[in-house]
Amino acid sequence: MDYFPVFLDLRGRRALVVGAGAAADAKAAALARAGADVHLTQSFAPTMLDDAALVFVAGARLALAEQVARAAEARGIWVNVMDEPRLCSFLMPALVERGPVTVAIGTSGTAPMLARLLREWLDLALPLRLGALASLAGRFRPLVRRRLPDLPTRRRFWHRIFTGKVAQRALDGDEAAARAALLAALDETQAAATDHDKAA
Repeated sequence: MDYFPVFLDLRGRRALVVGAGAAADAKAAALARAGADVHLTQSFAPTMLDDAALVFVAGARLALAEQVARAAEARGIWVNVMDEPRLCSFLMPALVERGPVTVAIGTSGTAPMLARLLREWLDLALPLRLGALASLAGRFRPLVRRRLPDLPTRRRFWHRIFTGKVAQRALDGDEAAARAALLAALDETQAAATDHDKAA
């Protein structure tokens, strides 16, 4: 593995985008969706890096990109320069997004077109309502943790949820039925766990 995959919490963090055009606008929009405090500029001065968590360069001249990359590297700030891996301290994966579910595909910068093709394939293969299923699980996670404190039991429960009728109903768009089925499964699992503890 040439690069370490990671998802960053950028909520409220300053992110600098240097450049212009559709590519720069797309980077800024993606950062804004992640909750970053985005600053988009076509020019650059080193003071713009103050308090920046990371920097993107997109749609800028190579000379400007090199200047930004050197300045960010000198400060230990992560920087990504579109189409210039040699200037990057991190690479951007191809993404498939379904609400809170994000699938990232990387090729360590060796085959960007392959990553894009894989993204297109996964975009077609993954259910459109996968994010709704993840959001449903997220809403019930604290309750499940309280009622099923045993980790192996909880893991078996979630496996059942994501592979059974709860998932199917959520993916079909019937959220009310999915919620009801999840609660029923939780009651059943908790009762079985209690019976097992009494028998032991």
